[in-house]
Amino acid sequence: MTVAKLNLSSESDVDQYTLINDNKTLAVMVLNYGATISHILTPDKSGKIRDVVLGFDDYESYKSVHNPYFGAVIGRFANRIGGGKFTVDGEEHTLVTNNGPNALHGGEKGFDKQLWDAEIISQQPASVKFTLISPDGDQGYPGTLTTHVTYTVNNDDTLSIDYHATLGRNEPTSDEQQQQRRSTIVNLTNHTYFNLAGVALNPTILDTQVTMADSVQGFLELDDSGVPTGKELSWSDASYMNFTGDSAGTTIGARTDQLPITKGYDHPYVLHHEFETNTSALALQKAVVAFSPETGIELTFSTTEPAFQFYTGNWIESGHMKAKKSQDQVPVEPYAGFCLESSRFPDAPNKPNWRSSVLLQDGDKDVYASKTVFGFRTLQQDQDIAI
Repeated sequence: MTVAKLNLSSESDVDQYTLINDNKTLAVMVLNYGATISHILTPDKSGKIRDVVLGFDDYESYKSVHNPYFGAVIGRFANRIGGGKFTVDGEEHTLVTNNGPNALHGGEKGFDKQLWDAEIISQQPASVKFTLISPDGDQGYPGTLTTHVTYTVNNDDTLSIDYHATLGRNEPTSDEQQQQRRSTIVNLTNHTYFNLAGVALNPTILDTQVTMADSVQGFLELDDSGVPTGKELSWSDASYMNFTGDSAGTTIGARTDQLPITKGYDHPYVLHHEFETNTSALALQKAVVAFSPETGIELTFSTTEPAFQFYTGNWIESGHMKAKKSQDQVPVEPYAGFCLESSRFPDAPNKPNWRSSVLLQDGDKDVYASKTVFGFRTLQQDQDIAI
């Protein structure tokens, strides 16, 4: 078997699914709580198995107020909505503001804090589909949304994440139909924090080398609260944001002092401008390669999405968390992991040019979908990073 299920306690409905490829070179563990990736295990250049993501051994810790969304699916709307307000079909909706003046990551009880239904799709390749029905009015969002997130571990050492969301329930009753299918907004991502050295070997990711593909066109200008102004910037506007060309392979920590407001990288990078609700038919674009010199582990990140948030764990709270047993339970501090969060543009509901990518309506455009792939391999010292 390449998919195994384990109940984490007799008092809980929380299960952990372990997905392993045939070569046993990639194993991914996912909880049905938050559809959360809790472990990713892969060999380093010496053959030692490393757990390269942050998380916890027990699911109760994921409920802690100090948990910064480790490994979870984020919804109904990932990233920030300015002022916690948006308008759909002429009606203004007000959300809880949980990030200064803004609404962040779906609210106080977003998709990351929900129990999802799980179904094993396939043993070869190892694949599990997680399903969540978010009712009309959930966290202030209109319309009922049915979301599926499918994780697949492949023999080429890749983890594929497929997102799919539709209005309403799968089988709504007639008296529910109209309310459930009210237009809504949606923006889904996964918030896994990577540390390719393993946090026990290196407690920060500041030495991780990052290369971005030429297809990364630039980044979005942010106001002081982290919300896009609507303007796109290029490398000439801020060279310290550039990881392409001559800046390929720059370490995460090399220029963080030039980002005093965010204390590091916490920015949306732009890949394309196909502002459709369903990007899954678009070609996968390889966007980022990250590399740990200590372990030789390389991570590739590809997506069909128009953007990704590059976040370097700047706001992880100090003194509250310890790593997993697989990481020697060392303290987890700021910069312990980095995120590559594929998504639509933040605050898209309030930006007319971006709005079509997140507005889910009944009819021909009633499907939200995307695909993201993370790949793993090890490099020896004489090999070059390729993108």
